[in-house]
Amino acid sequence: MKIKFNGETQEVQSKRLCDIIEELSGAYKQGCIIAVISEKEKVELKNEFAIKTEVGEARIKIVREKEAEAVSLFHKDYKKFRNGSGRIGWESEDITAIGPIESNLSVEKNEHKYKKWDVFFGFGGFDPSMTYLMISKREHEAAYGTGADAVIGKLMRGRSIISDLHDGDRIEEISPIVTKAERIGFGTSDLNTEVEEGQEIFTFAKVKLLREALMSSEHFFSLTREGIFHIDDHAHTYLASESLKGLSLPVENIRYRSKYYISVRNTGSEKGKVYAYKESRLPHPSHNVFGEIIQGGGLIDYARSEDTIYTMTEPKWMMVVGKSQKEAGGFFERENIEQVRVGNENDDAIVVDLEPALTMEIVDRGTVRTVGVDAEGVFEVELFHKEAPRTVWYFKKITGLINRPIGNLKVYFTVPGMMVLFHGSADEAGTLVPENLPKEEVKKGILGVTNMSRSNRGIMGIRLNDSKEYGPTGESFNGANLVLSLSSITPSTLSFLSKLKERDTIYVKEKV
Repeated sequence: MKIKFNGETQEVQSKRLCDIIEELSGAYKQGCIIAVISEKEKVELKNEFAIKTEVGEARIKIVREKEAEAVSLFHKDYKKFRNGSGRIGWESEDITAIGPIESNLSVEKNEHKYKKWDVFFGFGGFDPSMTYLMISKREHEAAYGTGADAVIGKLMRGRSIISDLHDGDRIEEISPIVTKAERIGFGTSDLNTEVEEGQEIFTFAKVKLLREALMSSEHFFSLTREGIFHIDDHAHTYLASESLKGLSLPVENIRYRSKYYISVRNTGSEKGKVYAYKESRLPHPSHNVFGEIIQGGGLIDYARSEDTIYTMTEPKWMMVVGKSQKEAGGFFERENIEQVRVGNENDDAIVVDLEPALTMEIVDRGTVRTVGVDAEGVFEVELFHKEAPRTVWYFKKITGLINRPIGNLKVYFTVPGMMVLFHGSADEAGTLVPENLPKEEVKKGILGVTNMSRSNRGIMGIRLNDSKEYGPTGESFNGANLVLSLSSITPSTLSFLSKLKERDTIYVKEKV
């Protein structure tokens, strides 16, 4: 039978999803949902049209009879408002005019009244060869060379978009709206689901990230580091993931949130929350728009809370932290990026940082410095996720483990043979309630964080010896939350830690 698989028409023998994926060697990640869509013949709504701009979409509705001369002209020539004629050719306090094109409409020089958001045809210099599609931005009276019968409709949506356009701004196209009811589908992770002739299947979503939102794009790379977009919240207009909620971001790329675009909150209690849109929304200063789903949009239409979507990005995430210098070199060679090794340049040295650090900057520059350290300077740790969830979040946020495979700890103070203290953040620890407190003894190799009950809240420390009296940061037992233990406590490990001094840095990675 013939189906459409991830955008390409395919002939398959199989009927079940699992067999079709195997037959076509399709990209899929176990447990993620698959969108199965039936598409009927598309029917254009002749009375509603989209004006597509670089910053979003506006909509006009035709309200006059089809037989009217101006309406007939619009239906015949709406496709001409693109390329040279697809721009704002005229703007005033009263109107925004798109065009011009040539027409045979009659010239009339009398003034006429126009209501706010009327859509009509008018001339430049009373010349039909300079015919503009005009949108009235306020109620006014003027002579545009045409009569009252040149009013064809109303601007129904995207009024702020039209108001913000200026002379020379580009109109991508004007096109009829297609009824949404013509696409019927569902999302499923049941691979035994049978597919019918002509249905469309999406097994992954591909996201094109925007250069205008460097930090927000990096946030999304971190969110989908395993190729998974987990849905925590959904409404009729969006899906959202809260996995990195709480992380701060700068204001970037505030623009119209079109269907299949992705944004992230940059402020407030929901900061760090990522949204994928099923319907267009107006711009909002709290939302950075950083990407567009260019393939697999059907997954966004039919996903629900607790679903997961297999996600690919364009470009790829340039994160090689945690790899060896040699492995990093192989990756960047395949991506046509020049690698410059710094620090420990040996093949087996572990990459702990990148310069520049952001994927979009690496892609734009075409070169990257990979900072290497000796493997013994990278410690494998076991985080106490269940016992101390808030403290684990704090630790990952402060060290950078929340968005990269290796985090770093900067030495603040040492007590030889007893403990090493590391810099933290008093502000971030302001709500760090006591959890997973020591009981009878703190063993060497345990790291803790001073909680909000102490003035030195946020300071992190690791014990180099056992103690029945003080926690890892030198506080009494009720002042420090235990957050992790080193996976391996050997004499060489303790010797390395004992030699640390102020301003030194150690690196940590979570045990898999």
